[in-house]
Amino acid sequence: MPKCIECKEKWTWKQSMRTIVSFSRFHACPHCEQKQMLTSMTRISILLLVFVPYVAMPYVIDDEVKSSAVAIGVAIYLFALLMMMPYLMDLRAIPKHLQKYAQK
Repeated sequence: MPKCIECKEKWTWKQSMRTIVSFSRFHACPHCEQKQMLTSMTRISILLLVFVPYVAMPYVIDDEVKSSAVAIGVAIYLFALLMMMPYLMDLRAIPKHLQKYAQK
């Protein structure tokens, strides 16, 4: 679970999911309201975990495997990944050159 860099409070799973589905670049701590952002490594790892099934899919599907079974498997994988995303989150302070955008 992510931990605030200012107040060091750990976010709950629900608070973390709320920030993920907001699609905002800057996230306010639910405890101290300090704005933070996800680390680059967190964004890259989540991006890779989401797109790996789509890259690997042509190699997995043969004539014997039904494409609907693969689609169901990918949907289950993405759902499980969505439920695990708060555990993958890591926060950092907003750099000075982006702070003007965080104020809006």
